[in-house]
Amino acid sequence: MRRSFYIAVGAALGVAATRRTQRAKHQLQAALTPRSVAGEIADAIAEFGNAVGGFAADVRAGMHEREAQFVAVVDDFSGAVVMSPPELAAPDIRSLPAGQASTDRRRM
Repeated sequence: MRRSFYIAVGAALGVAATRRTQRAKHQLQAALTPRSVAGEIADAIAEFGNAVGGFAADVRAGMHEREAQFVAVVDDFSGAVVMSPPELAAPDIRSLPAGQASTDRRRM
């Protein structure tokens, strides 16, 4: 009786393992088709493109900010009257305390 029980349990486990292995094999074969691989590569390229686009936007924003700082400094040092939009206006260096204005000019 005991032997037949263990034989039945072993046979059931063998059948279950075989079915599970066959199912995994079919899923793997479906995942490795040229169409699915091409789709995964296309998704990866799209994600990379989005990341590069985000980086370029950050660099562009930093460039515009730095350019606005340079325009304000050049205008202040040269004394030239240049019509620039309000977003390029910088704080007036003359309104800063005396020691801070001179150190700010040396840093730039």
